[in-house]
Formats: sequence, C-alpha cells, structure tokens
Amino acid sequence: MSDAFTREPPWDPRRFPPAARAPRAVQTVRLLLDPQGYGRALRRRFGPVFSLRTYPYRGGLVCAAGAAANREVLTDHERFTGGDAAALLAPAVGAGSLICTPPPAHLRHRRLLLPPFHGARIAGWAERVRELVHARLPALLTGGGVPVRPWAQRLTLDVVLRVVFGLEDPVRAAAFRRAVDAFVASDNVAVLFLPAPLRRDLGPLSPGGRFHRLRASVRELIGAEIAARRAAPDRDERDDVLSLLLGARGEGPGGGPDDAHLLDELTGLVLAGYETTATTIAWTLHLLAHHPAVRDALADDLDAGSDRLLKAVVRESERLRPAVHNAMRTAAHDTELGGHPVPRHAFVAALFPLTHLDPDLWPEPDAFRPERHLGADPAPYTLTPFGGGLRRCIGMALARLETETVVREVLAAALPEPAGPQERARLMSVTLVPARGGRVRLRPRRPA
Repeated sequence: MSDAFTREPPWDPRRFPPAARAPRAVQTVRLLLDPQGYGRALRRRFGPVFSLRTYPYRGGLVCAAGAAANREVLTDHERFTGGDAAALLAPAVGAGSLICTPPPAHLRHRRLLLPPFHGARIAGWAERVRELVHARLPALLTGGGVPVRPWAQRLTLDVVLRVVFGLEDPVRAAAFRRAVDAFVASDNVAVLFLPAPLRRDLGPLSPGGRFHRLRASVRELIGAEIAARRAAPDRDERDDVLSLLLGARGEGPGGGPDDAHLLDELTGLVLAGYETTATTIAWTLHLLAHHPAVRDALADDLDAGSDRLLKAVVRESERLRPAVHNAMRTAAHDTELGGHPVPRHAFVAALFPLTHLDPDLWPEPDAFRPERHLGADPAPYTLTPFGGGLRRCIGMALARLETETVVREVLAAALPEPAGPQERARLMSVTLVPARGGRVRLRPRRPA
C-alpha cells in the first residue's frame, strides 16, 4: 500500500473533527450499505465537517459535506494535496495514473491527456458511441425486469475499447471483457478495504493473491495493445486515445510518455471511466422509471428534436445519485477545516453526494426535479459529480456523451418502468451503485 497510509496519523479525537463512537468495523459496514443515509446522519449530528473511522484508514477520514468546505478541499492545493490521497486506488489503477499522480507531475500528465478529450474530439466520437448503443440495445429490451448496470458496464467497456484503444478485433475485445469483468467484480475490489495483511499476495487462493493476478491479466492486455500500436504503420492516421498519446510530446526529457507511464494512465482510464459511466447510466434510467411524469416529458422533448431536458435530467441524476462517493486529498500540514483541526497527512474527502442533498442548497433535495437545471447554473461547488479544481475528472465530456446517447436511444425505443421498489445506493470501492443494479422494465414504444 502507498506511503500515504504509513504516514497517516493515528486517531486522536483532539486532533480530528468529531466522529461517532461506534467501532471502526460498524462504521465501515454502515458506510458500505448506506453511504448517503449514514453520511447525512453524521452531517446532521456534527455539521458539514466530521470524521469517519472506517477501514482501511487507521486514523479518521476527514469529511467535507458542505459547499464551503468542499471548495476548500478541492481548490486549496497548498493545504490539501491530491495524488497520494488516492492511495486506496493505486493498487488497482497504478501509481502513475493521473488519478494517483501528486503535484507537480499531475499538471504535466494532465496536459498530456487533455488533447484526446477535447470537445471537438469527443463530438467526433458521437456516431461511434451511437453505433455501440444500437448494437447493445436488444439485450436491454427483453420485456422483463432487467438490472441496467451490468448491461451498461458491457456497453461502456465497448466504448472504452473502441475510443481509447481503437480496438475492433472481436477476439481481443472479448479477452479484455473477461479480464476487466473479473477484476472489477465486487468480491475482488473489496480487497482494497481489507486490513493490510489480507491485501498481501499470499498465494493464488488468498484475497490479495487473486487481486494481484486479476490485475496482472488486465495490465498484460493493455501492455500488448501499447506494443502493437507502437509498431502499427497507420498509427498517425488513427484518432483513438492510445494512438494520440503515442504521438504526444510532453514537457520532460524524451517528450512523450514511456510504456510504464502509458500502462498506468490507460489502466486508470479503463477501470475508472467505464465503471462510473455505467453507474450514471443505470441511475438515470432507474430514476426515470420511478418518475413517469419526468420520463414522459423527456420522451416528448426528445421526439420534438430538443436535448435541453435531456441534459437537465442527466444533471439531476448526477446530483441525486453521483457515481463517485468522494474526491480524496491529504493534508499537507496541520491545518483546520470548518473550525475543526486536521492533522498533517490525514486523508480528507470532499463528500459531494452529501452536499448535493443539502436542503439549504437544494430545496426538496430527495426529489427528482430536472427543472432545477433549466435556468442559471448552480452556485460554485454545490454540484460537483466529477470533482472540482485542477483534478476534475478528465473524461467528463465523454461520460456525459455516453449517458445522453443511451437515454436518447432507449427512450426512442421504449419507456422505462419500475421493476421493483426504488433502490438505495451502496458503496462499492469508491462508486455509489444501485443496490440491485438499477432494475427497470422497458415497455416498447416502437421496434428498436
């Protein structure tokens, strides 16, 4: 595990914001099973800044659950630094991934990755994304209740393989799907939350051993794609992210990224990008199924050729059920947040899923009301589903393109209806997923 965990200060109630007295194991279970409900209870009790005592942190996880505190954590890079704070994810995505890169290297890496995710480039991928949605749509339109998230995971991985790797060979794509599906399975990523001894590779049958072997399978496939693309004669004519990165020129010696850097960056793009986008798609269709008036108004608006309400629906889904649980930082020195002490090297989390439900910022916060987003933009740092500041998610535009395309194409063919009660969120790694996969039943409007 990263040095960030070895530097983390032990729990001392005099040096941290207030925390519940429940044992660490109890707090961990409550957070995993009901992250928003448990977080809101702590916010009501302690205010917008409090501590969580959960695994794998040995001290207290300092939580910012208000707009002002969120802004400080996300923008004050002198006090709250990124990179090391993502130590929990480093074993999965690689220490060289943009997610885990500390300053000042983070800014250099971000500049390297930005051109492939420029708005004009994203727009050029729109038809490719639409084709992939159409290819996957029949599997969703079964007529019975179906969990959307597994379907969306297959789709968003297809998008990653096509857009990031330019991969069209069905045999190689199938190998990627098998490896990635096994690696991100809930029983495997749960290893990240286990005590240190259980995270170690103690053989293929141990949780840590299985995690490391599944991770190696994914990285071997990515490494093979890097090698094949470096040797491809048409590399300069391709528009996938991998080809563009191989042609990039950075600021350091040698210019472009080496294979080790590329391997970590691409692993992060695959694992972080496809999971969170699939979760957003699942939440959006699930919420539409349980709010038929919004669903019907959106279908009518889309039929009229408008996407204004579509964008508002996606924003409201991101507010009510953001895919990511927090944006993590570490305290660069002893400081304070919201009037409470924060010790040096403590982990600090901007819990925007709680800020998104603050009734002082969002009237009737539990209501699904897309019309909130049809007027002026919300106040800064009251809506941050992709994080904020210099470390905001680099794939935001692609994620929204995928979500909007799926919703548009699904509603052209069918109307989502409930297939059971509305689902609560549970926490899987750092993702807020629907407890039962976001089940819906799709009633056909016309042949897909």
